[in-house]
Formats: sequence, C-alpha cells, structure tokens
Amino acid sequence: MSHFEEMLGQYDAETARLLSVQCLGPDQEFSGAFIMPGCHADTRSSGFGAAHLAVSYLLPASRYYHSAEVRSGLEKAFSYLFSHQRPGGCLDLSGCNFASGPDTAFTINEVISAWQLLQKYGDGDTLWLEKPLYRLIESCCEGIMNGGFHTPNHRWAIAACLKHGAKICGRQDFSAKADVYLGEGLDINEDGEFAERSAGNYNQVNDDQMIRLFLATGEKKYLLAAKSNLTMMLSYIDPDGSVFTNNSTRQDYGKKVYLDSYYILFLLTGYLLGDEDLAAYSEYCYQTSARRGRVPRGLAWLALYPDLEAYGKKAAPDLKAIENTERLFAASNIFRYRKGSFSCTEMAARPNFLYFQHGENTLYLVIYCNVCEKRNFVPTRIEKTERGVRVSAEMDSWYYLPFSGNGPGTCDWWAMDNANTREKLISDRLQISAEVIFSDDDGADLRITAQGLSGVPFRLEWGFLPGGEIRSESFVTGAAPGGSMTVRFGSIQAANASGDILTVGPAFARHNVQNRMGGAYPLSSEHYTVFFTDYSPFVREIHIGGKPIFDLTM
Repeated sequence: MSHFEEMLGQYDAETARLLSVQCLGPDQEFSGAFIMPGCHADTRSSGFGAAHLAVSYLLPASRYYHSAEVRSGLEKAFSYLFSHQRPGGCLDLSGCNFASGPDTAFTINEVISAWQLLQKYGDGDTLWLEKPLYRLIESCCEGIMNGGFHTPNHRWAIAACLKHGAKICGRQDFSAKADVYLGEGLDINEDGEFAERSAGNYNQVNDDQMIRLFLATGEKKYLLAAKSNLTMMLSYIDPDGSVFTNNSTRQDYGKKVYLDSYYILFLLTGYLLGDEDLAAYSEYCYQTSARRGRVPRGLAWLALYPDLEAYGKKAAPDLKAIENTERLFAASNIFRYRKGSFSCTEMAARPNFLYFQHGENTLYLVIYCNVCEKRNFVPTRIEKTERGVRVSAEMDSWYYLPFSGNGPGTCDWWAMDNANTREKLISDRLQISAEVIFSDDDGADLRITAQGLSGVPFRLEWGFLPGGEIRSESFVTGAAPGGSMTVRFGSIQAANASGDILTVGPAFARHNVQNRMGGAYPLSSEHYTVFFTDYSPFVREIHIGGKPIFDLTM
C-alpha cells in the first residue's frame, strides 16, 4: 500500500469523526460547529474542520468525494463560521486568544490548501465551493492584516497566509502587510535553530510556514531556512525515534514527540529544492512512525504534487547523520551526541542539565546543592573538550552589607533597590563542573568536580523511567513513580519494560540530607529517583552505560 493510500485511510476516518461531532440543531448557538472535548466549540477548530472536509470532498480517491453528506456538513460549517467571525474578520482560539490574527492565519493556511486542491481537481459539481472558500479567505485575511501577534512563529504564519491571500484575492494590501512582518528578518541562527527552540512543536510549525512562504513568493531563502532547521533536527533524534524536547522553551517541553509530523516537511523541502538526499529523510520519518502505528499527515500536499511521494524514495537516507552525531549548538546551550542506540544530551542554563538514553530507556541528572539563594547546579557555560563536553558554573556565598553615607533614602525595605545598589560581601565561592567523556565501546564517563567552598551537601538526583526494575549488588526494586532511594556503593542497573538497560556507577553516599528549599528543581512524581551524595570539595567519576552488568535472574 502506498503512503498516499495509508494516509487517505486515516484522513477519511477523521472525516467520519468530524461529521459525527458536528452540531446539527438548527436553533442551537453552535449549529454547524465541530464540537470539541468538553462539549465546546470555537471558530478556529471549526475552520480546521471545514478545511478538512473540503479536502475530502475534492479528492477523487476519497470515499467522500462529491459526498452529499460532506457538502451538507460544509455548508453548515460555513454558516457557523460566517455568523461567528469577530467583526474584524478573525477567528477565536477560545482557550486563550480572541479575535486572534495568528490563530486565524494557521486555520486559513489549511483553507488555502483546500482552495489549491479546488483549482486542481474542481469541476462542475464543486463550483459551489469556490464562493464560500473565497469569502472565508478574504474576510479572515482582512482581520489578520489589521491584527497583531504574540510569539515569534506567529509572524511567519501571518505572512504566509497574507501572501497567499493576496494572490487569491488580488489584494496588494495583504501582501504589503506581509512584507512588514517579513522585514523583521527570520529568527533562525547559523545552527538552524529558531528562536523558540521547540523541536517537538514550533520547529515544524516554522518549517511549514517557510515552505508556504516560498510557494507564495518564489524566494528560495525560505526553503533554505527550512532545510537548515531540518538538517539540525537530524541531531535531535533519539534512539527510539523520538525528538529530544527537554530544552524547549514552549509547551512541548519534556514531551515524547515522534517524527510523523516531520515526514511531509523533509519531503516537501527536498522536493522543492531538488535535493533528493534531504527528501530521503522523509522515508526514515515515515517508517519510524509506522513502526509505532502512527501514520504521518500531509495528504493534501501529496494530492497537490502527485510525484511527491515517489521523490522521497529516490535516495536512501544517510543514517550516519542521525545515528552517529556529535554536535555543540553553542547559541542554544545544548550538546547532542548519539552513537547507535545510545544518546547523550548536556545543556547549560538548566538544572536538569544531563540526559542519557539507551533504546527507549532514559535517565536525567539534577544536582541539588543549596548556596544562599541558589538551589541547584545550573550551568552557565558549555564547551567542547578533547574527548567530550563540559558544563560549569559558580555559586557565591554572599551577604548584604549596610548602606553607607546617606543610606537608601527610605526605610521601606521593599522600596530599596537592594539587588542593584546594596553592596555584597562574597565570603566564598563554589566552583562546579560536569564533564562527559565518551567511551569507544559503551556509553560515557561523567566527571563531576566541586571546588572552593567546603561542606556543601551535594545530592545527585538520577531520574529513571518508572515501570521497570532497578537493581544493584545488594537489592532489586521496582521503579515506582515518585519513589526514591539513596545508594551508598556499587553500581545500579535500570531496565525498562522493553528490556533496555542503563547502568550508573559507582554510587556514593556521605549523607542522607533530603531537604528541598523553595525554588529547587522539583523531585519528579513521574520518575523513580536515585540519590548519590557527597560534601564539597570532591571529584567523582561515574560511568553511564547501556550494557548489562547484572544477570536479570536472582
């Protein structure tokens, strides 16, 4: 079965679902809307629903092609949308954004895909669809043009929508407003990273908009931006085919995200650039997703470009770029390493600064060490070393001094600008570094150094996935979520439900201090935490590997 056929099956199933949740009561407030979970509807979600039904109606291969049921659903959806648009023309994302230009743009970009399919496949039975689609595109672009935005990626959705709307509606004012947004310059650095650093969500959003901007303007720089980001993404793929998200600044932070949404982006960008090698990664995305029972989206694009699917299969993907990578993204404070089924990530500016993964098994490290107002080791620097990567930071032991001379000018403590004007006495300084040294055979060695201020209780907090088993020379325990243990000696071995192994050791424990002051990185309720403890100063070397060190029998 071709990818198109598999994706069409999923698409038709979603069409059936939308029809089943459409509000059909003629006198109801939400008549024609597609009801979301929570017995709720808004114009943004219903706009996406209408775009979806239009594609089903227009695709000759769909079982809903020229369907009377779908036509009726579309007519009701348009009626709802036109009666519930905000006066300026925008739609609502009613969870947070009202009369929202960017959310309207995301919706209308999908409507524009349906419009393009109408131009390609339209016939006498579909002429009726042109008028409501045109009206929706123009009226919404009016609102988008006169609105604003919240976040960096919103600008590119707005610009792409307005550029396409200008071509469809013959509106130069739409195009001129898009140029104002585009005049700010793309927020992508030399590593291919967009400003929001969101590998699980907004990278794909931005890449989609870059493709749309190219199609609307013909300017190749947008495709090259998408290619730069997609090439960077090859370093973000973990051994289980998921995308590393623990450095994201957006809502995908820490979530398991897979590659299904990247399929069409690699494919389209490679196709439009004539880059078979880039397009070949689309097939890797597709097959990796299929093994998890996930069917990528992008059916409308395959329908618009009938030779698109085959283009992604012209070359074999270079898996070395994914499975053997070692790259420091200095501007993003992240280092990514992968060797086959083992990966490591070290980051600055985050208390959860270190992650290891073997197969589907992951662990992370947080270091609790409380000095004055600081609760955790949060690296301020990241640098490549001869054999790996190092992060480091300092923590000062300090005290305020009284104001001299005329004093602060007020006796109101909260009115004093203490942070910027009051002198501090720094009595001592704690210097911490954590260097990862990669082994040729198995995993990595971690060298943690604490120098300077003495007597600080350190707690290395290793977070393991729940549901598996943790054992050492002297114990075996289930990894219950929210559980914890201090280990005094030896190595530990964690096996997840799939049997993937991670080993850490040797352990050490010179205390069992469990305090956690306000502002500290929270002890995870979703992981099982193992503590290693010491007092500063110290130097500790720990090996993290993926090969069993204990027989799984008793």
